[in-house]
Amino acid sequence: MKTRFAARAVEIVLGVYLVASALPKIADINRFSVQMSAYQVIPDRSMLPVFACVTVFTEIALGAALTLGLRLRGLTWLAYHGMLLFFSALIVYAWAYHGLEDCGCFPLVKMTPQVSLVKNVLMVAAGLFAGWALCLRKTPETGARAGTFTASALKLAVALMLAGAAAAYSWAHVEQVSTPGAADGAGPFAVFKISTEMGDFDLGAGEYLVPIMSMSCEECMAKVPELNRLAMEAGLLPMVGLCFEEKPGEMERFRNDTMPAFPLYSLGNRPLVYYGLRGDDPFRITLIRDGQALHFWDGRVPDAEEVMQALYPDEGDSGA
Repeated sequence: MKTRFAARAVEIVLGVYLVASALPKIADINRFSVQMSAYQVIPDRSMLPVFACVTVFTEIALGAALTLGLRLRGLTWLAYHGMLLFFSALIVYAWAYHGLEDCGCFPLVKMTPQVSLVKNVLMVAAGLFAGWALCLRKTPETGARAGTFTASALKLAVALMLAGAAAAYSWAHVEQVSTPGAADGAGPFAVFKISTEMGDFDLGAGEYLVPIMSMSCEECMAKVPELNRLAMEAGLLPMVGLCFEEKPGEMERFRNDTMPAFPLYSLGNRPLVYYGLRGDDPFRITLIRDGQALHFWDGRVPDAEEVMQALYPDEGDSGA
């Protein structure tokens, strides 16, 4: 009796933890999608939000099932342990091969791979105890306490509805790097029609150099003198910086510290848009024409000759 009571308490705690870990992901699905990219197992960036929403669905469904005591003859516990082992394998891989620093398991708290793996081991151990006591250990009360088919079906419906609603809400708040005219061939930059103290710029019409930078990135700050020289050379193309601000006011501080000779436009706190426009390096400068990227340089500022060669290539190259 006491063993079952303790196991049920553990089951509820684990279920509540899964739901609690999903809530900050739902609240900022775009940031969580970017965090998932650190694992480097999803080559197509457009699929990151899909996998983020699937993760939310899985955590809410399993969390609700455990909290409600829906075990489905042990299948819920099998799914729970399978999820933990799968996530643990991903963490080990990304840690070993890509220097993962934050697993993103609980977005409100930065969790190193070491801490996350210890947490997962403890959760597996707790799950094994609860699953054994509630599903495998036979007691005189087991049959009497087993839920009816109707009760189990109701619990399953509740868990799936909650998970579906959470995933749908998350998907509705995914930021897409696209424009209404994308079907007509407009590129991802065509959405930016910018008014600044230095003039008006429509990135969907004409040719531009577009540095894409984070306002808290020291590497980006160090590139500004080179960008200033490039912007002033030989009547080159107009330059407009697209800037990711994690906190309000970062762009103004960036401007005061670096004195850019070109206008800056804030993307705000929109990590998925910023990540969709840049590469793996935090700094990218892109040559665009009518909203489409013609050429880009990651981690460095090209010289004027390189830019002109990319703008008027002898041969049809389109990547860097």
